[in-house]
Amino acid sequence: MKKAGISHPLNAAKAACALEAELNAQKINVHVSSDMAAFNAAKMKLRGSLPSPMHDHEVCVFGNERAFWMYLTDSAGEMIGLQAFRYDEIDTSLADWCLTYMIGVYMRRQELMVPSHSKPPTGSISERLTGKLVYHGEIWIDKQIKNRKVFDSFVRLGLVLTLIKWQPDAIWGLATNQMANHGHFTRVGYSILERGFLRWQWSTDSIGPMEYLVASEKHSLEALVDEMMSPQHDLVLPISLGNLEQPTSN
Repeated sequence: MKKAGISHPLNAAKAACALEAELNAQKINVHVSSDMAAFNAAKMKLRGSLPSPMHDHEVCVFGNERAFWMYLTDSAGEMIGLQAFRYDEIDTSLADWCLTYMIGVYMRRQELMVPSHSKPPTGSISERLTGKLVYHGEIWIDKQIKNRKVFDSFVRLGLVLTLIKWQPDAIWGLATNQMANHGHFTRVGYSILERGFLRWQWSTDSIGPMEYLVASEKHSLEALVDEMMSPQHDLVLPISLGNLEQPTSN
């Protein structure tokens, strides 16, 4: 039987506070919203395109808090970062569900996706991912932001908030060859990186012929939180928890 809840909810809350404080120290503010229509508008304004169908409120139903998005603003109030999450309950497996569902939502936008393989490679981790799964995508940081820690802290904060909000069995996403080979996902805490999860004979312009699966199961997400809270991890989380717990006086 799968474990209910998370083992150390206080640690997860502290980790989220510390990550936000780390971004605030860079004069960057974090915002969270469940208004997916606003996400469509923000993506169009910043990137000149709609979100992928998996996060497009025009082709998906996101009632009952089934999705949320996050954005960063600089000291002038300009948006400089985006990411989004959606919640699904899958009673088979990600391997069985994903390809059919993705082809369907692309078709709702009159976009054609033709797979070259009907299933992921034999032995794919997706064959055992099931239950409460959260899809993570639309990660973007303005190219003017040169500090790599901004990307790392922002994405990690999203993972921790998702763990707190939905307590999923796993969080998963799709990565291009470039993103996978540059180590972005493993650096922020994803424990699984699998080549060739989705392979396309024909796809939209923004998607290459092969996509990697990135994923972290609940136990790995909890381990990530515990690692961030360890004293040895102060290079990644330089904000002292003591400062968060004890108000300072002027």
